[in-house]
Amino acid sequence: MFEEYIRYMNIPVNKVLLDCYSELDLDESSFVVLVKLMDIHQRSSQLPEFSHLSKGTTMSESQIAGLIQGLIQKELLEVETIREEGKYIERFNLEPLYGKLSRLMESTAPEKADPSEIRSLFEYVEGLYGRVISPNEFERINSWLEDSGYSPQTIRDAVDLAYQNQITSLQYVERILNQTGRDEPADKVDRMPVRSWLEGEDVFDQ
Repeated sequence: MFEEYIRYMNIPVNKVLLDCYSELDLDESSFVVLVKLMDIHQRSSQLPEFSHLSKGTTMSESQIAGLIQGLIQKELLEVETIREEGKYIERFNLEPLYGKLSRLMESTAPEKADPSEIRSLFEYVEGLYGRVISPNEFERINSWLEDSGYSPQTIRDAVDLAYQNQITSLQYVERILNQTGRDEPADKVDRMPVRSWLEGEDVFDQ
C-alpha cells in the first residue's frame, strides 16, 4: 500500500528550470533549494526557517543561508521583511526567477522556418518521389519541422540520403534524422546506433 502511495507522491518541478538551471549560474545545491522554495510558495510566501529547508538534504543551515543569499544576489529571489501583528516576518517571491526563465525560454526557442523554404521542401520531396505526398506524409514532415525542430535543409538532406539508397519511405527518413541530429548533415546510415549510456558514446551492434 505504501509503495503505491509513494509512487505518486510527486511535486511539480519547473521543466525549464530543470533543463536550464546551469544557464542561470546555479549549481545542484541552489537548484534543490529553489525547488523546495517553489513547493513551499504554493502554500505560503513566508520564508521558512533554514532548518526546515535543510531537512532531508546534506546541507547545513549555514549553507542554506548562503545559497539563499546567492539567489538574491543573482536576482532570482526577492525577500522582504514586513511587520505583521507586532512581529517581523520575512516573505519571499519568485517572480524574478520566473521572469528569467521566460526570457531564457524565448531566447532558446527554435526559429520558425521561412514559409517559402517549407513550401520548397514539400515541392522538392514530391518532385523527387514523382507523386503528390499523402496527408499522412504531409503531417509527418510537418511534425519534423514544428515539433522536432529540424530545419528544411536537414530534412532535405535526409530525404536525399534515403533516395540514394533507393528508399522513398519517410519512416527511413525519420530514422536518419533521429540518428544524425538537428544540426549535422545526414551521413550514410547502415544501422541504427545503440546508445552506450554509461560510456557516453554511440556504438553499433555487431
